Amino acid sequence: MFRSTGPVFLLAILASPVGLQAPAMAAEMPDRAGQKADVFDLFDENDDGRISNAEFQNNKILVFYVWDRNRDLVLTPDETPLRPEVFAAAAGPDGRIDSLDFITVIDEAFLIADTNHDSMLDRQEFLAFRQRIRP
Repeated sequence: MFRSTGPVFLLAILASPVGLQAPAMAAEMPDRAGQKADVFDLFDENDDGRISNAEFQNNKILVFYVWDRNRDLVLTPDETPLRPEVFAAAAGPDGRIDSLDFITVIDEAFLIADTNHDSMLDRQEFLAFRQRIRP
C-alpha cells in the first residue's frame, strides 16, 4: 500500500543537493555530480530540461545509496535531509526506510509531481512541487 507522504518524500529527495554524496559514491556519479549540480540536473541525463520517467527510474535508487552513509541499506533520520515529521511519515511504524519502502514512496510521488501527466517532470513542475512541500 502506498503511503500518503510520497510527494513530500520525492521533493526532499529531488531538492537535495548532490553535494550530500558520500565519498565512496563520488567516483560512480556522473561528471555533473562532481560539479555540484542539483538533483534535477543529475536525473536529466540528456539535458533536455525534463526528467522522463525512464531517466527517473534509472537514477532514483542512487539517491538512496548516497544518503545511506553507513551502507546498511536502511535510512534513519540522521542520514537524510528530511524534516523529522516528513521522515516519520515516510518511514512508518518501524522508524526506518529500507530500499523497497524508498522505491514505493518515490514512484508514487513522481506520478503526483507530474501535474500535466506527460510522464515527465520539467523544471517548473519540479520547482512548484518543491515550493509546496519544503520550508
